[in-house]
Amino acid sequence: MLLVQSDGVQRRELTRALRRAGVAVRDVSSIAEVERWPAGDVVVTEAERFTPWWKSVGATHVVVIVDTPEEGASVCERGADAWIEQHAHPDCLVAMVQSFLDADEMRDAV
Repeated sequence: MLLVQSDGVQRRELTRALRRAGVAVRDVSSIAEVERWPAGDVVVTEAERFTPWWKSVGATHVVVIVDTPEEGASVCERGADAWIEQHAHPDCLVAMVQSFLDADEMRDAV
């Protein structure tokens, strides 16, 4: 999966939590640092960096980190699969990402 998070402290915290849970994650601070498009991956990004384009380049799911539930509803209306509040516990993001990965594995197994 790909995590695009400009806040270095939060990015490291989320990356650690995801890796502890066994999720392979590439983390970057901006789109400019993305070395490989996320074809077949889950993308987690900030609302300011969200664009439906992520799906066009192959992301299977896009989770957006937002400040408010209203912002979350807005990004979902524009094509995000899910949203999570900025200050949610990292385990909430882990559970969400894991549910997408598990669903993809089940789909691929059928």
